[in-house]
Amino acid sequence: MAVHAAAADVRVNGLVLLAPALDFGGDSEGRLGHVRIADWKAAGSAEVLHYAWNRPETIDYALYEDARQYDAFALPLDIPVLMFQGSGDTVVSPAVVQRWAAGRPNVRLEIVDDDHQLHASLNRIAGETKTFVASVLR
Repeated sequence: MAVHAAAADVRVNGLVLLAPALDFGGDSEGRLGHVRIADWKAAGSAEVLHYAWNRPETIDYALYEDARQYDAFALPLDIPVLMFQGSGDTVVSPAVVQRWAAGRPNVRLEIVDDDHQLHASLNRIAGETKTFVASVLR
């Protein structure tokens, strides 16, 4: 959603994305992370790990239905973008993130040896983000 919000707001001069879910449509096996989409739809909700709170939270299927209306791959986004993606991320596919970044000269993708939470890369992310923000604000 961040790329869509940024593209729609002329006040946004740059964007930093951490393990972005650019393709919320699920994988070829009909899964979104560890949740089978068909099961989620049938139940109306699913329990997933909320990474920030480190506990399970219930997510309504309407979130998935709404998110499918937005196509980050078709979106023209011309502002500078700095992205960090863990090579060992099992929630957001590194291949999807690489595919989105490919052919976009305004995007700098940093693949780090980390998982979805990017804990091992926080110092690097903070340093590179500080430099990026300073360059965007000039």
